[in-house]
Amino acid sequence: MKYIVSQWGNGLSVGLIGKPEEVEEDKNLAHNIFGAKSYNDVFNGRINFKGIFYFYKFLLYKHSLPYMAEHSCSLRSATKATKDRVKQYTIIHENFMTAISRLPIHYNIGYYNDGDFGYDYED
Repeated sequence: MKYIVSQWGNGLSVGLIGKPEEVEEDKNLAHNIFGAKSYNDVFNGRINFKGIFYFYKFLLYKHSLPYMAEHSCSLRSATKATKDRVKQYTIIHENFMTAISRLPIHYNIGYYNDGDFGYDYED
């Protein structure tokens, strides 16, 4: 899973590049934990967070909550145990929202090459 981070207004817009199942899981988790809004306008999806702190907190919770349920431990110990998994993600800091807003026409298709994951369709 790849994340492309862009400052947008007062918050942060994170572009998701990955398999559709993973993208949908991330959108649901972000909405359930932070009430984050998600969109399907660029990449394989996009989530708006209030700031970079909430994005990194989301990545920690993504692995900590299942670990916590499996091992019956506290959230703090689960976060410490799964912190190294967060470092495995590819996080690119690029202001793609500013670039998209400067385009003369509205752009509804993936701004980058989203890759072909063996599915019959592309963004």
